[in-house]
Amino acid sequence: MSGIFVSYRRDDRPGFAGRLTETLEGAFGAEHVFRDIEDIRPGEDFVATIHSRLQRVDVVLAMIGPAWLDARKDGERRLDDPDDFVRLEIASALASEKPVWPVLVGGASMPTDRDLPESIRDLARRQAVVLSDVGWKDDVARLIGALRPLLATPRRRRRLSPGLSAGLLVMLGALFLFTSWMERTAPPPTPASQTTSAEAALSGRWTATVRYDWGAEHEERFELRVEDGEVFGTASYLGVPRIVEQGQLRDHARLRFVTRTEVIAGNITRDLTHSYRGRIQDDGIHFVLETTGQSGAAPVEFVARRAE
Repeated sequence: MSGIFVSYRRDDRPGFAGRLTETLEGAFGAEHVFRDIEDIRPGEDFVATIHSRLQRVDVVLAMIGPAWLDARKDGERRLDDPDDFVRLEIASALASEKPVWPVLVGGASMPTDRDLPESIRDLARRQAVVLSDVGWKDDVARLIGALRPLLATPRRRRRLSPGLSAGLLVMLGALFLFTSWMERTAPPPTPASQTTSAEAALSGRWTATVRYDWGAEHEERFELRVEDGEVFGTASYLGVPRIVEQGQLRDHARLRFVTRTEVIAGNITRDLTHSYRGRIQDDGIHFVLETTGQSGAAPVEFVARRAE
């Protein structure tokens, strides 16, 4: 199986999980989206099934609503129970080094590492995706765009009824005759546009060794996809994937996009914006990265090369 695992707490705004799951199924096919309440058959071992599915999916979405962190049972916080299903799901995903994306819904805030048990503390260092009530449609569209490079799963094909299939065959026959006539009378075709070639050259996986201005060095990964001049996907910062926003490919070789990071230090929360400017050349993509939201950050230059 290849696809998406949706982790959520049933007493923490479960409607958001259902709403998101339906949209993801429409984009990737129901067989590529797993949600325990619907996808575990009666009599199956819950823990074994969850673990098995987690091993075979590409990415885990950990949905966090207002009651996710402090949900309680018998007066004790659920997350502090080693057998809590949500905790088990996230701990298993982190241990297997699967991409785990926190998804904040219902106005929830990202928990800090001090709020979480040790087995899932790394979740606090993952860049969160925010799905707002007002901007739900656009937020989910950006999420789907970021997920596509991680999944090689086409949308599910639907079976046509016999009557519709017959009508479609007639239409295809007429289209074939019309196309043949057009081919005989039309001028010779022109080569593929430069834009199409540039989009194909940019789409895919890239890696780069980035030395930041404070001396730290990280292997960063870029999962990019281009459609009609717009750039989608993820770009990691300090090793953590961030969703690409405002991505554009210009003049067949220049691209721009931004990603965001939320930094929590004590009681202070800062939002950092990472602005990438790149130029496609023979040896890779030459990037200049500028980060705003923190004082004294200097631009960083590096070259991303096609991943093998």
